[in-house]
Amino acid sequence: MNNFHFTKIIASVSPILAKETVLSKIINLVDVFSITLSHGYDDNNKKYIDTLMKLNNSKTIILETRGNNVRVKNTDDIDIEQGQDIIIDYSEYTQESDKKIYVDYSHLGELSIWDKITFEQSQAVAKVKAVKEDYVECEIIRAEKKKVFIYDRVTLPHNEEETEFISDQDKKDILRGLEYNAHIIALAACNSAAHLEDCKNFLSDHSYESVKVFAKIETESWFSHLEEIANIADGIILSVDMIQAFEDEKVLEQWINLLREKGIPVLVTYNKKQGTLDYPLTDIKTIEKICKTGTDGIMIETLIDEDSIFDFIDQLGKNIEKYETSLQSKEIGSLQNYENEMRDYIICNAYRVTRELDIKAIVCFTEHGYSAAKIASLNPKVPIITFTKENSTYRFLNLIRGVKWYKISQSFDYESLKRIGKEMIRIIFKGNISLDDKILIIQTNEDESDEKKGMNGIELYNFKNI
Repeated sequence: MNNFHFTKIIASVSPILAKETVLSKIINLVDVFSITLSHGYDDNNKKYIDTLMKLNNSKTIILETRGNNVRVKNTDDIDIEQGQDIIIDYSEYTQESDKKIYVDYSHLGELSIWDKITFEQSQAVAKVKAVKEDYVECEIIRAEKKKVFIYDRVTLPHNEEETEFISDQDKKDILRGLEYNAHIIALAACNSAAHLEDCKNFLSDHSYESVKVFAKIETESWFSHLEEIANIADGIILSVDMIQAFEDEKVLEQWINLLREKGIPVLVTYNKKQGTLDYPLTDIKTIEKICKTGTDGIMIETLIDEDSIFDFIDQLGKNIEKYETSLQSKEIGSLQNYENEMRDYIICNAYRVTRELDIKAIVCFTEHGYSAAKIASLNPKVPIITFTKENSTYRFLNLIRGVKWYKISQSFDYESLKRIGKEMIRIIFKGNISLDDKILIIQTNEDESDEKKGMNGIELYNFKNI
């Protein structure tokens, strides 16, 4: 099955590479693209989106907010030890040094002695000992990982208790991005339900209530807020450090299963070391761990080397293929979250059929994406081919493991959808399907108040009889 992979690939391509010649090389290897608002929404971002939509307007585009945007600006990780003295200096641009930590915060001279500076992903804390005009002399009082990571977010006394999570600049940039065809919002450094609520309320106030909001988790504090975040977030993005922090893979699987059973995709994001061609994603063991724990997608950040992009993504796809089918399907009845008895009963029975019979593919008609996400959380070994009439659902489905998505018009009836489904199966399998191969079709009422006409259940066909 050469035209389908289960684990999604999300690429964050720098706006400086918004070239048709570059993007055309990788457009068919990448499921979702993202842009960051770290430098605001500008003409480069618009050009990026315009080029992507020109090449393939079915692609989903994620717009990532700044969040707390004070960052480490060193070109490489800095080794540190508890009790060590070190200078933290201001720099707008990246600097090569292993003697100083550079951050893009121009008000260091306004800090006070005893103030604490926290490096979030590095789990390091520095205490201010002396304040100079534009730098501070500090003592490392916590060094959990013995390093300060490049690009790490920096929390300073001025912003650690901010109540307004979305800045005015982020709000302006979000509206511009959505106006120019971005589809999903990723909240950077999100660690509470309040952050998500602020964003969703803002979107609703501007008539974008259907836009999905993902929580990008970059600190360990999220674990204490997981349940409340899961009740509001449409998706979760974890850093690779969060994944690697779980020494017990069973515990990690439990967290991810909890989220996916709620219909919440879980993505893992990586950063590339600046000035090198080395990504952690080339680590086969890490890819194997991600695939086996059932995450929906791998998100590559900071693609800046034009010459290596295609080869890297192509190799990543091949590495994923080695392990993604090793993910164990769940036992029947293992779903823990039942929100609607009839709907979930149909979904469980559809999954049971895939375990008991040799099914080639699942065809699923969905309005909100719930049915597709619920089936996907059970890790079936076959592709889930989904159709929806809702544009926001259409873009969202592209982020769910094992799902191939298609948009249909409001006028299509059930019989028309089956015929389209047959043609899409033929395309996905590149004709490598026999007339007697079995296809499972599922449709459920995703709202209890629905009184839709047509099928509400499952049907089993030989491919020739659809």
